[in-house]
Amino acid sequence: MKFRPYPLFLSAFLLPLALFSQTPFPDLAPVFKDDVIPRIDILIPPDSLDIMLESGNEQSNYHWHGTFLFDNGTMKDTVENIGFRLRGNTSRYADKKSFKVSFNTYETGRQWEGLEKLNLNGEHNDPTVARSKICWDLLRSMKVPASRSNHVDLYINGDFYGLYINVEHVDDEFVQLRFGNDEGNLYKCTYPADLVYKGANPNLYKETFNGRRAYELTTNEDVDDYSDLAHFIDVLNNTPLPSFL
Repeated sequence: MKFRPYPLFLSAFLLPLALFSQTPFPDLAPVFKDDVIPRIDILIPPDSLDIMLESGNEQSNYHWHGTFLFDNGTMKDTVENIGFRLRGNTSRYADKKSFKVSFNTYETGRQWEGLEKLNLNGEHNDPTVARSKICWDLLRSMKVPASRSNHVDLYINGDFYGLYINVEHVDDEFVQLRFGNDEGNLYKCTYPADLVYKGANPNLYKETFNGRRAYELTTNEDVDDYSDLAHFIDVLNNTPLPSFL
């Protein structure tokens, strides 16, 4: 099976980064504790689940009302009125879906354990269900402020959906916690974002594929200035390798 490398910036990155940080490497407990495999249960009306999983609805981002339950053996918690939907790109069409849990969709500003969202990744193209977890851990060991993650058992309406990877969502809370502010540009990279240099014009990096930008700006959208991204990609591609050492 061909190995699919994971992008260095984990599908999202912030430019420019602050020169100081608050907690660049927050601890794992309790949500991302990885010496056990927590159980996550999602309870949603069966007809809602049927519609969400129905063929033809793969690209829907509608958040279905549900209940979230977490149990890692020492901590048990229940959160009512959460939003639950499909997530991902190709994974939306896979037999093993990936899901997003949103704690603030229906209760604005609500957080659970400091988080507004969780990503439950099915890793449908990785039979080991380990590659991305290893990648997150390697990045943290290299002092890159990467997402926290752990393996979880996912149950929906009591049915076991498999071993999943619970990945910390990259958003304002992620950035604020690690860098002390969220004033920079946060980009979400989707296919075919490849960090290849296209030129100095920032607008060259606003190309749209299948109705969305490959480099999707998720903060400061009104300004819509990609100058920092163009400069970053320029430096990444055109700086002599010895200069990085």
